[in-house]
Amino acid sequence: MELKEEKVKAVQEIINNLSRVTNKIEIVDKNVKEIIDFFDRGYPYDEEDPRSPKLHSLRLRLYVYLPRKRKTTLQIEMISSNVLMVNFWFYGDEFDEPEWDQIGIKKEEFVEFISFLKELYFVYEFKIGGIAIDEDILELFRFGELYPNECYRFEKLSPDNFLKEPSHFINIIWREKYQSLCHIPYNHKRIEKEGILIETGSFIPRIKDRCVPKYNLV
Repeated sequence: MELKEEKVKAVQEIINNLSRVTNKIEIVDKNVKEIIDFFDRGYPYDEEDPRSPKLHSLRLRLYVYLPRKRKTTLQIEMISSNVLMVNFWFYGDEFDEPEWDQIGIKKEEFVEFISFLKELYFVYEFKIGGIAIDEDILELFRFGELYPNECYRFEKLSPDNFLKEPSHFINIIWREKYQSLCHIPYNHKRIEKEGILIETGSFIPRIKDRCVPKYNLV
């Protein structure tokens, strides 16, 4: 997501807008203000190096109903001076894990995750969003650098990076407000608000390997 305002205000708005999502979302953590304050202060990448860049990151525990109640972690990272990366982490095993109070993802349930991605697109103004297993949107920049880094500026994310080269993403939504797409070599369909839902891969649930499917928004 493009960071157009003061970072604390932007993060607060992201959290507040969870209530606008059609799928019911419950915030588990009670100390939300403290978590946001920690994000604002940041912490050094290398505590022993006073010149080390500061990381601005938070994690907020949620329950999301898809439609079954699932444990979720909302992660927000400031990856450059004008970009926030937002991840919704879900447990991605095929089978339930009762001792962790986690439920797996059956193949027939994956359509609910696609619907959730579309719902996030309608609520939040982001350039690109996607579903992946153990990957985040940084992969689609194709730089491979540590963040924060100005190579991850909002304007440097191009659709060429996922249309011309394979990625680990299963589905991607691109907002054509930022660039119209003509030739798309994948199954796709246009949705409201200038969006294109692109099927860039196939969903294969993992088996007992503790993977984490993510929604990634920039």
